Amino acid sequence: MNFLQPWMLLALPLVAIPIIIHLVNQRRFQTVPWAAMRFLLEATKMSSGYTKLRQWLILAMRTMALLALVMFTARPLTSGLLALLGGDANRVAIVILDRSPSMDETPAGGNSTKLQQGIDQLAETFKTLGIQRIVQIDPLTDKPEEYSSIVQWLRATPRQAWTATSDIPSLMEKALLYAKNNPSGNTMVWLCSDMRDSDWRSQDGRWKAIQDGFRSIAQQVRFSILDLSGSSTTNRALRITDVHRVEADNGPELSISFRIDKQVSSAGAGGSNGDNAQSTEPIPVEIAVGENRSIVQVEFQGNTAQLTDYRIPLEKVPASLDTTGSSADASSQGWGSIRLPADTNPSDDVEYFVYERSPKRRTVIVSQTPELVQAIELCASIAPQQAIECEAESASLDQFESIDLSTVAMIVWQENLPTGKPLEALTRFVATGGQLLILPPENADGSEAFGVRWGAWESLQEGQASSPVENETAAEAQRNRLARIAQWQNDSQLLANTLSGAPLPVGQLGIRRICKLDGKYEALASLPDGKAFLATAPLSAEDPTPITLCATTPSDRDSTLAGDGVVLYVTIQRMLTAGAQRVGTTKNAAAGTEHRSVDPTSKLVLGSDAVVSNEYAMHSGVYRSDKTLVALHRDSEEDSLRSVDSQNLERMFGDLPWAKIEAGKRATSLVQEIWRWFVVAMLAALLIEAALCLPKVAKRKAPSLLSAG
Repeated sequence: MNFLQPWMLLALPLVAIPIIIHLVNQRRFQTVPWAAMRFLLEATKMSSGYTKLRQWLILAMRTMALLALVMFTARPLTSGLLALLGGDANRVAIVILDRSPSMDETPAGGNSTKLQQGIDQLAETFKTLGIQRIVQIDPLTDKPEEYSSIVQWLRATPRQAWTATSDIPSLMEKALLYAKNNPSGNTMVWLCSDMRDSDWRSQDGRWKAIQDGFRSIAQQVRFSILDLSGSSTTNRALRITDVHRVEADNGPELSISFRIDKQVSSAGAGGSNGDNAQSTEPIPVEIAVGENRSIVQVEFQGNTAQLTDYRIPLEKVPASLDTTGSSADASSQGWGSIRLPADTNPSDDVEYFVYERSPKRRTVIVSQTPELVQAIELCASIAPQQAIECEAESASLDQFESIDLSTVAMIVWQENLPTGKPLEALTRFVATGGQLLILPPENADGSEAFGVRWGAWESLQEGQASSPVENETAAEAQRNRLARIAQWQNDSQLLANTLSGAPLPVGQLGIRRICKLDGKYEALASLPDGKAFLATAPLSAEDPTPITLCATTPSDRDSTLAGDGVVLYVTIQRMLTAGAQRVGTTKNAAAGTEHRSVDPTSKLVLGSDAVVSNEYAMHSGVYRSDKTLVALHRDSEEDSLRSVDSQNLERMFGDLPWAKIEAGKRATSLVQEIWRWFVVAMLAALLIEAALCLPKVAKRKAPSLLSAG
């Protein structure tokens, strides 16, 4: 507990006044023995115990009344819900700040961002509670930063949000490690966030280990969550869907496709900007390529606006003026940006991109039965555009170790799961950006890799008609008996809708045979009984980079992937597009600590000049590292408005002591004065003292019959 006027506590010795008066009164009278009073004193001994108790209670109430008066004038403070957890007594504050893009939003009626409001509220609370020792958990540093004063912490804490998504479980693990290595009797972890699930990752398995870790610490660590998810105005979020160089008849052109989503929170639609969620008014979008800028008007259809295959001519620049350092013209490599008019969240109003002359998209297919994957080889060798060169080659398992994978974009593996040197080579390949597609072999040997293993093949006989359909051919009847894909994730990279917004015809695929998949994986498409058809698995426990697994082959014996070739071709080309970045000189990637191509030694080519070099990897922009251009952007998960509710928090924290404080849209203090309670205590003490001072009422005896006569 703290006080706004602590100097008033100097009056605490006045609390002893009733005790002093009582002692003085004890010495005012001298006891003189008197024989006539002897029997009277013995008669009153039976009631002396109650009299003494009443005197002590009166003395206690008078003392309590003075104590409450002194405390009231000192204006005591408490932290509301935090007091229930003993927050006022904590002197060590471990701070975890959510600096994701959504924290750069300005709530309705506010004049500062969520991140700025959170930092200000924490600083005010620390000052009021007398907390001086602050420990900041930062994902960019190996060791937490310790500060000995609030002023020092405020000076060192940037108020600019990142483009990278926060990983709160990882930050909690660092806080756990610090709490173990630096035991303290009074420790509280303060989490400042707008409660987006993309940052909290409520389904992550690490939360259980975090619970166990904090529970095992000798001292109790308490958690306080400052919830900044208050109402917001309508926000527009920009997302680049495709940028590539095209060789047109009149020279090279840049093809740009992007989408704008209007995000409306439950209470933000009536915000101060007055945007209508269903407005179809065009919005001006600035497109910059190098030094050239243009404005294009894009109209909303509902809550979405998109522009597909917008062409911008690329000027050829002499090699002497080429800033990229290559001997070719500057149109072979470049960068640019797309920008929206400013709204409530500037973090999603701009996207950066880089481009180059498309490198060769080379695919290596390792199969024990090449005839089963001929359709994949065909899809990988057909270029989607004239300017793109595709090449596919088959190799046996023995030949695989001698292949130079530095120029390979994708590997198709239709063998027993790799072990030994092939597994090491594939791991390095995927870790550097290569795409790996694994298909089941005809006879799996039970080996395990990447946390999964193939089981037995199963023949599927769904959809048999009880009676023949009129005019149905034998081929159609056979096709109707195939199993169909029941559900798939159209927000995933491989099965996402096309640029025109049309969904892929995944539900039309027919499956005749499927191989059981065991292990830890995420199903992107599955059958009605839940069997995975297409799935992704993490590269390792330490590296979440996904590999792709398909539980059947494109052979007519197993599926209609080859006959219904749209899904197969689009999926293969999307994987090639992603894998081609590893062999090119330009890369487009999500910002974050996982991306190693950008570090403090990189050069900022395009972006905010306010970004410090040690945070380059966390901010969007264009960076040059050696001869490679890298464009960093927001992770796609940031477009999700899904939040973490109290039920999720109860599951994530378990029986650990935690409290969530709704900060709301106003930058009010988390600390409240509680002087009213001391006024109530003083009045209650005076009333009790007055009741105890009332004289005892003597009981009147009923008159007897003799006295009445």
